[in-house]
Amino acid sequence: MAPAKISMRGLAEVASAKSSRKPSKLKQYKFPESKESVGRSNYYVKALSAIRRHHRGQSDVVTSVLQSLMLQAAGETDLRKKAKLLNNHRAIVDYLKNFGNRRLAIKPGKSLYYLYKDLTVSAHPDLVAEEDGSLILIKLNLGKEDYGGGVCGLMLHTLYEAAHINGLQIKPNRVECLQTSSGSRIAGPKRGFSNKSSVDNACQEVLSLWFAA
Repeated sequence: MAPAKISMRGLAEVASAKSSRKPSKLKQYKFPESKESVGRSNYYVKALSAIRRHHRGQSDVVTSVLQSLMLQAAGETDLRKKAKLLNNHRAIVDYLKNFGNRRLAIKPGKSLYYLYKDLTVSAHPDLVAEEDGSLILIKLNLGKEDYGGGVCGLMLHTLYEAAHINGLQIKPNRVECLQTSSGSRIAGPKRGFSNKSSVDNACQEVLSLWFAA
């Protein structure tokens, strides 16, 4: 049997879903190598690249990317491809409007994991940066809708625990979830997260559903 692997967003989405919807929610994340899952994970790759370039001071490149996305969308006849181009454009514009003035010094990315029994949770931040002299790990929601209640909190807790497991000394309030459409900025608690039982409980729930399917 293949090992159980899920993203921290998948973990949080399943944990936060109603009981009747948990199995169907898990199916969206259970097969990370599937064409659908790979497509979802790569959907905003152009927006994410442009955001990193913005914080590296490459505003001319970002302007060029925005123009290119609109030109490509204007000539695209496939509605799904057209929507993807326009959504990447929107995500960049929304990010610049709501968070573009932050002085983030972008650092190399980190591949982080949280392990629980037979479950591996990938907890990769979208942005690794320094701000005001301290390390910060950021998860971006570039979609049109904010995450549902509880999703950001569990993702940030998982990210924080994974960072410490992997030797990153980061303060709990320096893990953040930025939701570009609404401009929502959610940070971990300044006084620290509670013990990791909430993360482990979510992992156990995913494992139970995983091997029951």
